Amino acid sequence: MSGAIEMAGAPHILDGVTVPLVTPMDADRRPDAALAKPLLATMDAAGIDTLMLLGSNGEGALIPAAAAARFARETADLWRGMRGERSRLFVTVFGAGTAIGLENARALMAARPDALVVAAPLYFIHTEDELADHFASFAAFGVPVIVYNIPRYTGNPITLSLLGRLAGMPHIVGMKDSGGNDQYLLDALAATRNNSGFAISQGNEKRLGWALLEGARGITPGLANIAPALCVALAAAARKSRMDEVEALQARLTALTAIHSLRPGVAAMKAALHLLGLAPMAPAAPFRPYSPTELEQLRAVLARMQGDVGGHLRSGE
Repeated sequence: MSGAIEMAGAPHILDGVTVPLVTPMDADRRPDAALAKPLLATMDAAGIDTLMLLGSNGEGALIPAAAAARFARETADLWRGMRGERSRLFVTVFGAGTAIGLENARALMAARPDALVVAAPLYFIHTEDELADHFASFAAFGVPVIVYNIPRYTGNPITLSLLGRLAGMPHIVGMKDSGGNDQYLLDALAATRNNSGFAISQGNEKRLGWALLEGARGITPGLANIAPALCVALAAAARKSRMDEVEALQARLTALTAIHSLRPGVAAMKAALHLLGLAPMAPAAPFRPYSPTELEQLRAVLARMQGDVGGHLRSGE
């Protein structure tokens, strides 16, 4: 089973499952690609082809450019060594402004990415014209650009009006939508449906199957870190419009979101991967790792779902 949906017409780099990989860190909270090997092996075994590094799930906005670039380059080498010609790798670019974003992108190009996933600027609120200028500037790198819509973190949503302008830029080939708004996604799909070179990937983990059936070309769920095979199966079922199977698989993935019922976010995902023996628990500062009490509570959650997750759940520590 492959991590790419076979669509009518030309394939797109956002087809199927893109895993927004966590960034494993050593005891000093420095990114370490070598620590990602067990996690990458589970991705390879599940038939995943495409990784997205340093997104929100990968703590990209918290990692200095030099360390991020080194991690991306070394992880890219490992992934390409595993998947060969099937491998695809995106790197995510954050920055409070265009100059910072471009500087970060220049460093990350050392990983030879297949695409840059570019978020809107952080902190200040910008006009549509300013945001259009920001995304236009990344044409300079000569690789496809995927717009990252995650307004709860950037404060700058990719409005439908802005999306129309961005979809007309030759270097912009798609959008990862993590806005969590069903109507927005439907409107965005309708607005770009006649643009064969533009695709949308859905990040809302409770609405993955629905988004694929509505026309999203792919999904980018954080849960793919712990359940890649389940995500691949969902994408394959949606491609063949097997509605009952999509519904059942989505229900299992939705159940897995219970890992965020204690202390949600990056710390929860890394704690889950630690318990499964796939990656260290340390998150980037100022996040704090799970406490022993939180770990035991999370272990109980994962114990109910062992058939759906990768790795092997460790016994009590």
